[in-house]
Amino acid sequence: MLEDKLKYLKNLRVQIGLLTIVGWAVGMAIDRTYVNKYRVRADGIFANIPPLNPLVRDEGDKAALIILSIIETLLFGLGIGFFIAVGFRVFQIKNKMLKKRMIWCWACISYFMVSWWPHSTAHSLIMVSAADPTDNYIAIEIAFHWTIMFCSLTLAYFQYDLILLMYEVAMMRLKMKEGREVDPLKKEWYRNFKYHSLIVLAIMFAVGMIVAFHYDPISDSMRKYQIFFYITFKIIDSVILGCGFAFLYIIVWIITPLPNNNGKRVSIISSACIFFLFLIQFPHPLIHNKSPASMKNVIAIDYGVHIPIIIATTVLAFYQFRMLELATDAKSSLSVAAQMRRKKDGTSSTGDVTMKSLDGTGAQSSSSIGVSGASNEMVSNSGTHSSGDVDQKEQQTIGESNKDLISSDITLEVKPSEE
Repeated sequence: MLEDKLKYLKNLRVQIGLLTIVGWAVGMAIDRTYVNKYRVRADGIFANIPPLNPLVRDEGDKAALIILSIIETLLFGLGIGFFIAVGFRVFQIKNKMLKKRMIWCWACISYFMVSWWPHSTAHSLIMVSAADPTDNYIAIEIAFHWTIMFCSLTLAYFQYDLILLMYEVAMMRLKMKEGREVDPLKKEWYRNFKYHSLIVLAIMFAVGMIVAFHYDPISDSMRKYQIFFYITFKIIDSVILGCGFAFLYIIVWIITPLPNNNGKRVSIISSACIFFLFLIQFPHPLIHNKSPASMKNVIAIDYGVHIPIIIATTVLAFYQFRMLELATDAKSSLSVAAQMRRKKDGTSSTGDVTMKSLDGTGAQSSSSIGVSGASNEMVSNSGTHSSGDVDQKEQQTIGESNKDLISSDITLEVKPSEE
């Protein structure tokens, strides 16, 4: 039947792939026709202004820009596919806490991918605008750089929350095993890594402000509103720089005690990508503003700055997709851990939390995928238990540990693994 033949279209990866091809084709068609007309026009303008002659494209520059267009429009198509296909799934997540976090991450990563081709193109075409160059700079910052910064902050927060959730599961398992408090992050307030991160943020903010105003000072020719935006941009860029290093400091503290497994490696890679997106936001506008006006420099910035951002974004999208697969599985360890978090916070008052997906079913459903393995492998390192393996003494230890850990009347019930 036709329905059976088209069954493969229900596969999320197939949907993303097909939508990516469509989005890429549309983006590439627009780039090679409408956008290219502006590039040809720019060549004519720059050729008639001797100081801007270096901005005229030669054959090598044109080839490099075509390759860049293919990459950026492909990312645009992937963003369209990710936004549409994943969007339908992310709103179907039953766990409210995971659903909220996945929606925010999905929206931010989709924006990262979809906006990059217009972003990069705007940097090239805005040079032929008759508007004040400082006004053009302000427009680029507000439309693209500020929005990317917001997305970076959002991804960093939820990345931190996800890794903290994984950490809580790992510590819970270790506490059950040893029957005592084993959380290495519980220290006096003056040794608390969160307070230390605020100091790191303040220091890097100060460094950022000094560097920004030293290498890119305010010009006397600027108007008052331009000076206002200029100073605001530098403050925000410096805050983002500080947030990036504070994020790195916090993540290192949380990830270090985790068991060495696939989940830890995934956490390191995705956190490194987010830190890079933080870090690159500070020099990014400085590089654009202070580089001599030549097409060689424009292309060097595209390949040296923009392409790494694209790679980092794509890696995050990949792990977001993997996490979606886990979040939509109600039996996965991530879903169970999120349910425990909700109960611990008092957002749910009824129901028992079963540990079976932390030991058996969850491991089978998600151990083979990126972030899916993150929670699973951390909680499964101490061994797999069945009802026949847990004696009365161990059940009593688990019950006592749960009272200390969850601080509520929730019962963790160890059930037989489902094959």
